[in-house]
This record gives sequence, C-alpha cells and structure tokens, in this order.
Amino acid sequence: MFASFIEMKLKPGKMAEAVLMTKTMQADLQAMGMKQIIIVDKGNDNAMLLAIYETAQAQETATPKAAELIGRLGVLFESPPARMQVKVPINFNF
Repeated sequence: MFASFIEMKLKPGKMAEAVLMTKTMQADLQAMGMKQIIIVDKGNDNAMLLAIYETAQAQETATPKAAELIGRLGVLFESPPARMQVKVPINFNF
C-alpha cells in the first residue's frame, strides 16, 4: 500500500471550515480510487491528511485531481501544504 502524506498549516481558526469544505468533496475523493482517507487535527491550526491507495500507480494517477482538491482549500492555508508519497507497511482495520 501507498499513501499521500500531507502536512497542512491552516490560518488561525480555519480548521472547522476546512473540515466542512472537505466533507463536500467526498464524492470527488471517492472517485480518485483511494481506499481510505484520514484527516487528523493536530491542534494549533495544524492538520495531517493520509490518503491510502492500493498501489503507487494509483496514488500517482490521483495526483492531478488531488492537487485540484487541495487547491480548493488554498484560501484556508497559512502556508502551502507539503505532500509526499509514502509506503504503508502496516494498516490494521479492526
């Protein structure tokens, strides 16, 4: 498995708005072929997104659409998010 790992720094007080905007993108996110998406509120207007894909190719294919969707949130970011591809050696679902 592979994932897009994205660190985000939001403008002060914009976390709730970012969550709402992301929820409106659910159909677009599902269409990208992800197996799972997790967003973690790290506090202090920091968030982490982990989008899990079955293969590196699926993750790479989704890159243009992912950039578009992240761009929709651009007005809420304090600084541009850092996105990288990472391996997922363990993903337990209980």
